[in-house]
Amino acid sequence: MHMKFGAALAALSCAGLEKFGRSRSGNFAVMTGIATIPLLLGAGLAIDYSRYLAADRHLQEVADSVSLALAGATDRDETKMMEQAQRFVDSNIDPSRVDTAKIAKLTITEDDIDVDLTGTIKTTFMSLAGYHILGVEADSLAMRAVNGTVEIALVLDNTFSMDEADSKGVKKITALKSAANSLISELLADPKADVKIGLVPYADYVNVGTKYRNEPWLDVPADTYTPGTPASGCTTTTEPRASNECKRWNTKTCTTYYDGVPVNSTCNDTCAEYYPAGSTKSVTTCTTPAKSAVTKKWYGCIGSRKTGTYRLNDTAPTVTYPGYIDTSQKCLNPIVTLTNKKADLKSAIDGMIINIGSYRPFTYIPAGVVWGINVLSPTAPLTDGAAYDPANRTPRKAMLLMTDGENTRRFVASDGTHAAFSTNVTTAATQLATVNKETVDLCTYAKSKMIEVFSVAFMVDNEAAKKTLQDCASSAEHYFDASDPEKLMAAFSGIARSLSVVRLAR
Repeated sequence: MHMKFGAALAALSCAGLEKFGRSRSGNFAVMTGIATIPLLLGAGLAIDYSRYLAADRHLQEVADSVSLALAGATDRDETKMMEQAQRFVDSNIDPSRVDTAKIAKLTITEDDIDVDLTGTIKTTFMSLAGYHILGVEADSLAMRAVNGTVEIALVLDNTFSMDEADSKGVKKITALKSAANSLISELLADPKADVKIGLVPYADYVNVGTKYRNEPWLDVPADTYTPGTPASGCTTTTEPRASNECKRWNTKTCTTYYDGVPVNSTCNDTCAEYYPAGSTKSVTTCTTPAKSAVTKKWYGCIGSRKTGTYRLNDTAPTVTYPGYIDTSQKCLNPIVTLTNKKADLKSAIDGMIINIGSYRPFTYIPAGVVWGINVLSPTAPLTDGAAYDPANRTPRKAMLLMTDGENTRRFVASDGTHAAFSTNVTTAATQLATVNKETVDLCTYAKSKMIEVFSVAFMVDNEAAKKTLQDCASSAEHYFDASDPEKLMAAFSGIARSLSVVRLAR
């Protein structure tokens, strides 16, 4: 007979009393034997009850483990999760404590796992009364939610190479925006959660935003205006051409590569029509050539700190960052400091660009990493971050570093700019190795502050670039190799889940 312990105990007690009531005749030995039966029965019940409680506790432990394990999984396919749950039960159940165990019910949502387990145990003494099997049950609810204070900096590659499209025509920058918006939605799903997110779009430079111009950690020259002047002292003469000169060109399509992306333009090919040698032409010369007016202003573009190795950490806030004035903007979107305003973050993500007119930026990853650190740091230049916790719990700080390729710019100590590599192949290789090392050095510094570093290689086919990102990551599990937009979305979702805490709710 199979029933739960309480029901079996009640039935067994009634049956025992009836038998005792019928056993009133006989001599003293018989009466003594009859009197001993309830004592033996009580001892037997205590043993079976103890086994029942042990089985109940063990089944609950397994149920809790199953719900926690499944809540931490990224795959929400119901069939696969049911198979995974049953395998987990089979491998963790102790047959000496629970004879059989199976999943009675499994309810799966995006953030919750509710599991009900049933099992049985064989009785020892209760089987004498016909109760051979007792049933045990357990249920557990595990849920995923951001717990405590979380601060994360999204350090996202906005270089011109992000203009490339995959085989389906989806541009990298479009895929990045989708993945980043999804991560923001997931981390800020609970309005009560204490989560703040910062955004650092980077390319060859970072834009800190012009509102910081007068901060003591910046060194920005004043804007300039140079008025134009007309030409003066001009004379025009006529002279013969010494040789044929082209009057009209045939054109062709020329391809120039910016950050690895081909850009087509029109350029001259062969001459279609000539001015013959000996024909006359007018030549104008001026003692003072005309000059156009020139305005240079600051658009928020900054370089790396020039003093020592301060470009590789956030120490010594009094060591300034150089700002550059120019005739046009040579950096992209400004950073967004830590905030929990979902609408502002999504607007900034949607507004990310990969070029401004003819400015097509290259890649200098250290610029992004150092400002990811600055966004999270409690000290200047930015002070929105909470104080570092040596255990990285209150708050938990993390940086998501994403790039689609290798470094293509290097640090120039004289002015803090980020210049092209040498045209000499050997020298260029040395410069690349140096900037890759400095990228890792910055990540190592971040990790020394207990900042978790997640790194994502998006459609990267360069092994040295992948190695740099792997070395940047806090662990092998913190590195993601996303070969297409779907895998990029999965990587960002996985990172969001890693920053959430799986806990038992029941």
